[in-house]
Amino acid sequence: MYGRIKLPRPLTTSPRTGHGATALDFTGASTKYSDRPAAQRMADLVQNPRPVLNDVAGAFRIALRRLYRTRNIILHGGATQGVALEASLRTAAPLVGAGLDRIIHADYVESLDPLPLAARADVAPNVVNGETGLSVGGLLEPV
Repeated sequence: MYGRIKLPRPLTTSPRTGHGATALDFTGASTKYSDRPAAQRMADLVQNPRPVLNDVAGAFRIALRRLYRTRNIILHGGATQGVALEASLRTAAPLVGAGLDRIIHADYVESLDPLPLAARADVAPNVVNGETGLSVGGLLEPV
């Protein structure tokens, strides 16, 4: 389950006439309408990772702020039926779960504490595809 991130060949170089996300064929997929934007985001990530990673970090920050504000409304205001509750849980819960999975994985596989892992996650988007030679696929790998 945890291993190197392997990007599909069409996202990097395509033997067909199209390049990037346009080379992928989603005609038989039941999720073809949501797969196309996801494939385009992955193609953009491969082509120019820094802005895409910064956008992802911004979306993550917004989702967690929304969750924290919802928590404050519930805790301090006693409002358990707020309009933002369902939306904040729907967006933040998978992100929190993925983050906790990554923390546990880093502890078991690399014996890496959460603080150094957070430092790595904070620095990695700034050094990807730079002088370090760090690629997008190696962001989660041990140093």
